[in-house]
Amino acid sequence: MTGDVVPPPCGLLFLVTAPSAAGKDSVLRLLRGRGVDVAWVTTAVTREPRPDEVHGRDHFFLERSEFQARRKSGWFLETASVYGRFYGTPIGEVREPLQEGSDVILRLDVQGARELKRRLPTAIVVFIEPPSVREAERRIRERATESTEEVSQRLQAMRAYEMAFADEADYRLPNPTGELESTAEHLWSIVVAERLRTHARTVDPNDLKAWTEEPIRP
Repeated sequence: MTGDVVPPPCGLLFLVTAPSAAGKDSVLRLLRGRGVDVAWVTTAVTREPRPDEVHGRDHFFLERSEFQARRKSGWFLETASVYGRFYGTPIGEVREPLQEGSDVILRLDVQGARELKRRLPTAIVVFIEPPSVREAERRIRERATESTEEVSQRLQAMRAYEMAFADEADYRLPNPTGELESTAEHLWSIVVAERLRTHARTVDPNDLKAWTEEPIRP
């Protein structure tokens, strides 16, 4: 009928997760630098930025009190408690681009990815894995941004539950040391392959509900 407005198609939602030091952030930063046509989600965390991180680009760096207030107000799609810190995904960062028909890449810790996949079954989970736990430990110690206790916590979580999540993901993507370019290329190949599916796994923005409960824990 003349004058009818046809809404744009919903976009694809990619949940990219990994254990500590798998290189997830480095891979995503490299892919983002290529200017690929996807929407990128900035997540929130209750820690200080690392030397190469920028507020609003890499994360929203929030005080715990502000994080809790935003959680209670319905600002987050999901929240998780990881290594004594809170992480969360602002719901608007995901809902708005999906409503516009854009594909979205969201980086998450393993708890958040597992919870969102449960709530949004058509979301596409990509698990980036290090060559080995030993190599991940070397990377963590080499970057020297965590205390000895934090390093121990990260390694314990990796062995206890993070690595096992690979079997629940839609894709498992190895990230060998020194192969960031190749890993980023493989990640983009996954995005292209999903776009070419005859039955696209789109996410209806109306299915995105705010998370106001306590952050998810392992």
